[in-house]
Amino acid sequence: MFSLPYMTHRNFAEGVLAWMIPAFAVVAFSGVITFLRIADPYDFYRKAQIICLSILIAFSAPRLPMVIHGERRSGLWAGAILLALLAICLHGGGWSPFSIADATLYGMLFLGVLSYARLFQRDPQSQDRSALILALAPLLNVWLMFLSTIDLFISGTWNDWQLVFSTIREFDDALLPCLFLLWHRPGGLARARIIPLVWLLSTLYLLALWQDGARSVLLSAIGALLLLGVLRRDAAMLRLPVSSLAVAGALFYAMRWLFDSDHTTRTVFRLTTSYRSNLWDGAVESWIRSPLMGIGGDQFGRHDGLVIAMHPHNIALQWIGEYGLLGTGVVVLVGVFVYRLVRGHRRVPPFCLGALIACVMNSLLSGAFIYPLSQLLIIWTAGWALARYRKHSTSAAAAAAAPGENVATRAPIMLVSAALLTGMWAVHGGDVLSRASSNDSGSTSPPRFWQRGAVLHLDRVDARQ
Repeated sequence: MFSLPYMTHRNFAEGVLAWMIPAFAVVAFSGVITFLRIADPYDFYRKAQIICLSILIAFSAPRLPMVIHGERRSGLWAGAILLALLAICLHGGGWSPFSIADATLYGMLFLGVLSYARLFQRDPQSQDRSALILALAPLLNVWLMFLSTIDLFISGTWNDWQLVFSTIREFDDALLPCLFLLWHRPGGLARARIIPLVWLLSTLYLLALWQDGARSVLLSAIGALLLLGVLRRDAAMLRLPVSSLAVAGALFYAMRWLFDSDHTTRTVFRLTTSYRSNLWDGAVESWIRSPLMGIGGDQFGRHDGLVIAMHPHNIALQWIGEYGLLGTGVVVLVGVFVYRLVRGHRRVPPFCLGALIACVMNSLLSGAFIYPLSQLLIIWTAGWALARYRKHSTSAAAAAAAPGENVATRAPIMLVSAALLTGMWAVHGGDVLSRASSNDSGSTSPPRFWQRGAVLHLDRVDARQ
């Protein structure tokens, strides 16, 4: 008697969850909050991210089994070992609030992958509609580049057009998964008559990357396309992305030659590592200091004697340097996940797999898994890939033999979810609900958690309004 209203409310709630990240992306790329006199968009997006993840986990955790099918025991053991190592790391760091917040954020992101995988399995249409929004969201910012290019031809003046982002790298890292979603052509973009428009949009996105000198993003995109070419052996599939990449590069260098202008960051073909090698050396040195427990989460930039910023532009080195054995275990688990997707590449849409591979490669050269928007876009992509992998790898016989979803199978992940939410809101609950922005970080080199780096409580009297 009451099942229909219950299902209606539940489906509505899941629909809202599925649309949170697309809505987040639209707000970020449009820059609409700049009209609201927000002091620091980066801090605003971090707060919004924590709220979105908290809602997602609170709703999804009671419906998530701890493990999938026959891997229950190994999954429980792996989870127990990781939690034990995390407790040891936090204890070794004196239970630093910075480390607690850092660890809980990454835990919430990994739970977000499982939550979105479940949502997309239940409602593939929501995933397709969300993909369409994400594929087109960068246009809300890229159209300003188009106007700047026209102005360059008319007056010879180049205007900065990415002012809604704290740095151009935040935009570049967020654009990468959206570019692959555009190549996937979700929704109405799959129609034959729309292909020229998709090609034009792809060229504009790539031209933006060429103009930013976004080497890590372009290298990651090219590497992922090459891998897809080897795996799928389908030249027609790669014709659109490869041709738009070449045309965008030709346009970029033609503009530099015509105007002899430094309106761009610099050419993509640079021989330096842009200080990354120093950061990587510092990350390795930090690991050598404490190879078992690490120096503690969110501690880069806070220790004298280390040539390191708040993050080393390599997520694997960051986790290993800050969390020791725990970080190494997480890197291995992520590697196994990606390896399984590559092995079962026929089960996953090609540009879904390509997007995830490109994001992983990019995170080894940039801060893609540091910034709020690109973090959410990566977990959305990973959730999509996991949902499709599960759908095509689970047979009817395996499903019938799977353990029932009862309180016992769900209890571990519910406890983990409760611990993560408690840790995050205990440290930053007041900050998330504050209208203030973070203070200057002093000797540290932001951004990491907040834009200004080191602040724990934004409601302090000296907080920058």
